[in-house]
Amino acid sequence: MTTDRYEFLRSYKLFANDSHKPFHWDGRDSGAAVLVHGFPGTPSDMRPLGKTLQAAGWSVKAPLLPGFGPDIVTLPDRNHGEWRDAIQAEIVDARATHDRVVLVGHSLGATLTLLATEREPVDAQVLLAPYWRFSGAVKNALWPLLRLWAGRWKPLSNANFDDEHIRSGVLHMLPDLDLDDETVRAGLRRFTVPTHLLNELRHVGASARKAAGKSVTPTLIVQGLRDELVQPQDTESLLKAIVGAKLELLDSTHKLTLPTDGAWGRVTRAVLDFFDEHAPASTRD
Repeated sequence: MTTDRYEFLRSYKLFANDSHKPFHWDGRDSGAAVLVHGFPGTPSDMRPLGKTLQAAGWSVKAPLLPGFGPDIVTLPDRNHGEWRDAIQAEIVDARATHDRVVLVGHSLGATLTLLATEREPVDAQVLLAPYWRFSGAVKNALWPLLRLWAGRWKPLSNANFDDEHIRSGVLHMLPDLDLDDETVRAGLRRFTVPTHLLNELRHVGASARKAAGKSVTPTLIVQGLRDELVQPQDTESLLKAIVGAKLELLDSTHKLTLPTDGAWGRVTRAVLDFFDEHAPASTRD
């Protein structure tokens, strides 16, 4: 269970902005797109792509995965089965009212997309910067040993909160915090991440790699060449496991879902063209 070491976060209204909430926008056609955010994101990250898909006629749904957003203090107690089941439920719900269902997952959301579509088929899926293992084969192989040795991880114990790179990283995960408040800084330095959570992320990646080998869903993978979180070579390895999958390599970063990324236009074009090919206009109303 979550312990007192996370209690200091409960006094802050994290992810309070309405943009972080799940959204469901109706489209003019008979298809539905389910958008799955990554780690430690929220539906806010998927809103720009959602607007693009809705403009193209799709109904769009973006769930908030369990343990994310305002509930992020519960994240260490979550497991990938909860996340997968939440996406499966969205697929079933969309299928009940639409004749075509497609999925778009980003980062961890792409990994969970593979797990969900193994159990609940969809017409097509797009994996944006799919996370499936810690960067580098050596790190991946050593993780079981590191987990036993580390026990818990304090990622911010020596953080310089005046460093803009660190500030932006913390605020991406925990928006609305006042990083100039010494009480907040002290709490963040004590903040510990159970290696149970890190192991869960490793496990979900390994499970998705197995699911990829059995996938029969038409799949497009979009990967940024300047992505520092998901390595292009890891994505190319995943690609080989999915029969018939297509790969779009772009001059971009990990932030493929945001218009501020330099390849936004190519991302949206690739997604729309892929769905037009595998859920063609002739099947629409």
